[in-house]
Amino acid sequence: MHMTTTAMDFLGQIDADDRERLLKLARRRGFRKGEFAFRLGDRGKSVYFLLSGRLKFFRLAPNGREVILWFCFPGEVFGMTEISDAKGRRVNVQACEESLVAVVSEAAFNQYLDSHPNASRLCRRVMGARLGILANVLVNLVVDDAHTRIAKLILHLGARYGVRRGEEIYLQIPLTHQEIANMIGVNRQTASRILSEFRREGLLSINNRRIHIESEEKLTDLTHRTV
Repeated sequence: MHMTTTAMDFLGQIDADDRERLLKLARRRGFRKGEFAFRLGDRGKSVYFLLSGRLKFFRLAPNGREVILWFCFPGEVFGMTEISDAKGRRVNVQACEESLVAVVSEAAFNQYLDSHPNASRLCRRVMGARLGILANVLVNLVVDDAHTRIAKLILHLGARYGVRRGEEIYLQIPLTHQEIANMIGVNRQTASRILSEFRREGLLSINNRRIHIESEEKLTDLTHRTV
């Protein structure tokens, strides 16, 4: 099975020759599960492209709870908005599994964008799409209850990283209950309880940490209910 190219997949959307030229500028760096690409406050002037694996971007709340901002999947670019300023990097980036990235210096990437206008336009679109996702997350945290937030999250991930079979959608990414909780601002027990309710109601099933959306229609109905 193959997932279609998403709006975030920078490497998958640029011309093959342009992609080859870009990756020639890069050095490869591998990360073990749990290893950090960089941490909040780190100095650095590099842009990253994920070649394989999965990374999470997060901050810690004052109470120490991890707040996941987004996940990074193969083909995606990161590190541009987090390029260090006087205060350093703005987020923590940690490998969820063994991962491989291509690392390009900020100066080399800027020169590349100057000479490849199509890639430059795509880069702006990718950053705009990511900003839109974060804006939606913020709104959802303010106005939605936990059931609605989980339903919206699962539908969003299904649209980006799911394989459709008829009326059903199979997510191709493994997610723990804790990761789901950290993405929507609840504790793990609440996320587990709601997911169990969704399973009993026939909305979804979970096998080996991968979600199978059995009723997209019912999940969508949940996102339209009044709190």
